[in-house]
Order: sequence, then C-alpha cells, then structure tokens
Amino acid sequence: MAGFLRRTIGLRPFSAKLANPTWNLRRGVKIGLYAKGPEATAEVFKRESASMLCLRLFGRLPAAAIAFAIGGLAAASGSHAEIRGECTAAPDAAPRIALISAYNDENERIIDELRRDDGANRYAGCTVINGYRFAIGRLRGADVVTVLSNVSTVNATMVTQLTLDRFEISHIVFSGIAGGVGGLGASDGDPATANEAPLGAVVIPRRWGFHQESYFNQSPRTVPCAAIIPLGLNHVLQSAEAEAESCRYALGEGGAPGAANEAALFAPDDAFAFLRNTNVSSSKRPQHYLDADGVQKLRRFPFPGTAPDPAQDMHMQFWFPVDETLFELAQDLDVTLLDCLPGPEGSCEDEPLKPAPRIIVGENGVSGPAFVDNARYRKYLARTLNFDESGNRRADTDVLVVDMETTAAAMVAASNGVPFIAVRAVSDLAGGGEETAAGELHTFFAIAAENQARTVTELVRQIHLSQSRPGSEN
Repeated sequence: MAGFLRRTIGLRPFSAKLANPTWNLRRGVKIGLYAKGPEATAEVFKRESASMLCLRLFGRLPAAAIAFAIGGLAAASGSHAEIRGECTAAPDAAPRIALISAYNDENERIIDELRRDDGANRYAGCTVINGYRFAIGRLRGADVVTVLSNVSTVNATMVTQLTLDRFEISHIVFSGIAGGVGGLGASDGDPATANEAPLGAVVIPRRWGFHQESYFNQSPRTVPCAAIIPLGLNHVLQSAEAEAESCRYALGEGGAPGAANEAALFAPDDAFAFLRNTNVSSSKRPQHYLDADGVQKLRRFPFPGTAPDPAQDMHMQFWFPVDETLFELAQDLDVTLLDCLPGPEGSCEDEPLKPAPRIIVGENGVSGPAFVDNARYRKYLARTLNFDESGNRRADTDVLVVDMETTAAAMVAASNGVPFIAVRAVSDLAGGGEETAAGELHTFFAIAAENQARTVTELVRQIHLSQSRPGSEN
C-alpha cells in the first residue's frame, strides 16, 4: 500500500508515519478531529466535496491512510473564522491596497487579520462581483480589499483588472506560494552550492516575466521570423540580426535563415520553443496613434534590429519590474518567519527547516500556465532567464521563483499605471527536490502560506506608514 500511495501522490515511504493518524503532509499540522480517531476523521472528509473524490479513490484503505493520502485537502479551512450570511457591502471611493492571492488559505489568512477588529485591523464586510468575493476592511491601519484570484495566469489577469475597475486601488500586492527555482546555484549539480530560494523562504523579486510566451518553431537550428505575425522574439536570447536574416529570407529577399542560439531553447521534443516578448498597451503608449493628418494608426511592429521609434512602434517587453518605492520598503522589512509548525506547547513538532527561512528581496520571478514539477525545466529557467531589462546577466539577476499568476497581475498593473509588488513564499522546489513538487507543496504549504501572510501584513503596515509621512505622494 505504501508503494501504491507513493506512486500516486509522489511521496517517500511513510510506513512509520502511517501508524499515527494525527500526522499529515503538512509536517505535523493537526486537522481538528484526527486525534479523535479514524471514524471521526472520515466524517470530516465526507463533508468536504473535494475529499469525496479521494474517499472514492482510496475507498478500500483504512481511514488513517485516507487521512494521510489526501493531506491538507480539508486542512486549515477549519482554523479560519467563518463568514456567515450574504455579502452586503459595496465598493466605495476610498483608496485601497489590493491584496490578491491564488489559494484560499492565503486569502483567508488575510481576512483573519482583518477580523481582529482592534482598531488597526477591521473587517467591514464583503461584496461579490462576477462571482468573486471581495473582503473590505483595514489591515495594519491601511484600507484594503482582498480577493482570491484562483490559480492560473488567465484568472490572475481577469481578477486584477476586475479589482481595478470596481475599486479605487492605490497599490497592488500579489501574494502566495511559489516553486523555488533557486538561481544558478540550485541547478549547477554541485551540492555545496547554495539554493538561493530554499523551502519556506519569502521572495520579493525585482522583476517578473512570462516563461512560456513562445513561438514553437519547426527547427531548433534557425530563428523564426516572428516579426511577420507580428510577434516579438526576445532578442536577449536570440540575435535580432539572425531574426532579420530569417525575415529577409521569408520575404523573398535572398540569403538564408538566421542561425538560432540553440542553448536558449527548451526542446525536450519537437516544440523548439523560442521565447518572445509581450506587447503592452497603456495610457502612455496606446494601441493607436494619430499621424500627421490626424488619422488613427495602429502602432507598427518594428523590423528586427532596427532602432525603435516610440512615437509609432508597439511597446514590447519581457520583464515587468515592480514599483521602485514598494521595492525599497520591502528591503527594510523585519519579520519573524516560521521554520516549523509549532505544536500545542509552542515547540516544533518536526525538525525545523534548514536553512532557516528568510526574506529575500530582489532578482527574478517568472510565471506561466504550467505547474512546474520538472528538474530539467527548472534548470532551463535558472540558466536561461537570468538577465535584467537591459539583457545583462549579473549576480543579482538569478531566477528564484516560478508561479502561475504573478506576471499576469504585474502586466495588468503596468497597463493601468498602478504600483505593484509581489510576495511569494517557497512551498516546493519545482521538481528539484527529493519528492515531487506536489508532494512538497502539501508538506510545506502551511509554513509557506503563514510566512507570506506575515510578510504581506508587515509590508502593508510599511506602505501605510510611508503614506502617512509629511510630503508623501505614494
């Protein structure tokens, strides 16, 4: 049975753990009724719709095994204060910090802070817009609205724009858990080289980019002419002149296709994915411009290698930098992070994480529609996307985390001109650990979620204090 479960959910042997039904994947987190015995545990799971599937899947296993196998599915939701009744609050004109997260426990943890109702923190109700629940209140003295985006770049895009459309938003803080890429040191094959983003660490990157905005080419040896479509290849990873050669060839102007930088491709099959930049429109650079005759013209895509013309060209970018003022505030955060989950007596119920979690401010984060649980792809991210907005590779441009939402929210914020920053806590190693990323996420989710919540609340406090200072404009 242990082998079956290990193959099913990607865990190491757990025979010693199985004998204790109070143990689960969250390193000693206890879920309410576990200690009351397997029958009570099974009843808890029967009341959870998500757990019904697992009960059917593991229906012939002992209740203790079921409890272990599905880990935290019923999890910490029981530890959050319930919100009863319909949401009756309405959006108002008060400037608010938007706190957006992808997982429910992350969002509920912020609502718990609002519901302290101690002056600096106040829960003022909730409103539902297009099916999404927005909780309104005050957190550490600052007016906030918090919402659950759900997982994926599409959801993050939609919910971030919805929040901006319906509320007066002064800042956006996107938060949650992430996979730890860990920089070059975590992917060089040398055990002595430090992982820059270990489990439990909180990472606040300087910039965010899409790692799967791609052109799937026929060959890894030649650069596609993406400009014809028009799509913008990333010219840090592929030569602009090589793409220009491919374009001239495709347009019948002779020559031969340009040679590709094959080292910049992730090509486990025939996809041959060439990364590209993203076209971003904003009030500063709208989709159309007026020509000399006052006629609206769609911005043109620049031919590869030519000097850009900001007056007429589309705006293309790979990285979305966070707000500089918020980034400076983040560098001075002083937060005590968990290195384990405390038991009833306050001491660790399992071995503390080593190295101890800390806040890391700077470097790169990436997002995409795929959940990354692949050591080879993790290494590709670390070795390929470690550059800045100017294409420079430095010691402080390593890729530290990967998720499925943040860059989408950062792009929406950039288009709307709203200050943005993201806080991500490492819950898994994106395929670089001994267990699968899914197994690690279940194991370390609670620690990572708590650490990101502590960091977000302190960051919000610092934003509020900075706005209260005389002469502050942010």
